[in-house]
Amino acid sequence: MPRTHEPAAFGPLLPVPFMPGHVSTQGERVAFRALAGAEWDRHGTAVSRTLTRLPALRGQEQEAVRADLIALHLYLHTPEGPLSPEVLARGLRDGDRRLLPYAACVTSGLRRMPSYRGLALRGAGDAHGPDADVLEPGALLRDPAPVCALPVGADVPTPGGARYAVWSVTARRVRQLADRPGSDPARHEVVLPPGTLLRVLDVRDEGGSPLILLREVPLTRPDAPARHGGTELDAEDLAALARLDEALRERPPAPGPPVWPWPCEGPLRRAMARTPSD
Repeated sequence: MPRTHEPAAFGPLLPVPFMPGHVSTQGERVAFRALAGAEWDRHGTAVSRTLTRLPALRGQEQEAVRADLIALHLYLHTPEGPLSPEVLARGLRDGDRRLLPYAACVTSGLRRMPSYRGLALRGAGDAHGPDADVLEPGALLRDPAPVCALPVGADVPTPGGARYAVWSVTARRVRQLADRPGSDPARHEVVLPPGTLLRVLDVRDEGGSPLILLREVPLTRPDAPARHGGTELDAEDLAALARLDEALRERPPAPGPPVWPWPCEGPLRRAMARTPSD
């Protein structure tokens, strides 16, 4: 059931450095190559094999695509180190401008991937942490970093525990770049681009752990005023909630301790700053 406490007041949407659909510039690609160092050639070899299946790309456009896909491939295959998803997310949340070229190319690379529509799940980590009071219907979440989640297919067990259930319309399938030794082909993640806006539709108790139901909010009006927590859901919200309910009924969580594949776990950042109390 949704939380019943008094909703907090929030101000405008917090700014993010990149929005979904960002197209990398020549300067960003050059800066990313310098930042990547030796990783550029290592990941570039794998990306070149992918590009052989795209013969229509030539010249300058091919070089732009290659740089974007090298950034995305690096992101998907670097669990540790200064260019890992965790470090990138922390840097973007903390305003570390050094990593902006990397994030720009990852975002641009994602727009080149096929889209995914449907249910995607992500472990929420410490959903009872400092941002827990914004997790109520109508609240908004928007992370400045990419957000990985598990697409939910038939006959694939889903982890339990604290988790987000997202009705996705613009997440990107990255399977062609994300193959890893020993990985399960049925568990390849999808990635929500940086800046994706998500609305909380409901927060429920699922065996003692929160289940946070979200839907993507179209960015047709990025300057539109933000809705505060506790706002009544509209018709699009309710339609997405019904689709989530149907999908979740068909795929209950697997028994036992939740095991989320890297990097599909961790709390999402709220989209609005608190307004100082009177």
